[in-house]
Amino acid sequence: MQEKEAVKEAAKLIGISIRTAPKSAGVDDIAYKILSESEKKDVILETKQIVKFLCKDKTQDEKRAIELEWHSDADAVDKSDCLILLGVKGRKPLGLNCGGCGFKNCQEFQKAKPPETIHMPGPFCIFKLFDLGIALSSAAKTASNLNIDNRIMYRAGLAGYRLGLLKDYSPLMALPLSAGGKNIYFDRIEKLEAKQLWKKIKEAR
Repeated sequence: MQEKEAVKEAAKLIGISIRTAPKSAGVDDIAYKILSESEKKDVILETKQIVKFLCKDKTQDEKRAIELEWHSDADAVDKSDCLILLGVKGRKPLGLNCGGCGFKNCQEFQKAKPPETIHMPGPFCIFKLFDLGIALSSAAKTASNLNIDNRIMYRAGLAGYRLGLLKDYSPLMALPLSAGGKNIYFDRIEKLEAKQLWKKIKEAR
């Protein structure tokens, strides 16, 4: 469809918004990548693979809720016309010794050993996280101005991180883009069912 090709071209303009977004102290530690179709498929498959790890030692209701949430995002990415990954060098301190990372100074922060986790291990410099948030907001704004439906996704970002699609950058977030007759990122029944399950689980504890 012609809309899909237009979205892929628009992704380049969105990339400009990412590159020109304000950064702390003017230090550009942001990176982005417009994924190919094969890379997008890899992200979809990896997102579903992560579910298997997350469901270990969980109750049936917890497993169901996790599957609903993660598979819903994977399916949304699958239906998207394009996928952009954004990352930052979160383990690189800005050098202000502000303590926002939870450590006394940047030197202690750098010495901290990241925990073993399936997720993107920190600690991260709070200013780098600010920069990533600003870049994501700028990207989403440009997509919106171009009337392209979009959604900021952690799960697809984690999949991209585990696949090494933006090496030396962490954390990563994903921005899928779509141009269709209906916004595919909202009114997802699976998300509502998962929310109800988590509520049931919380009330039972």
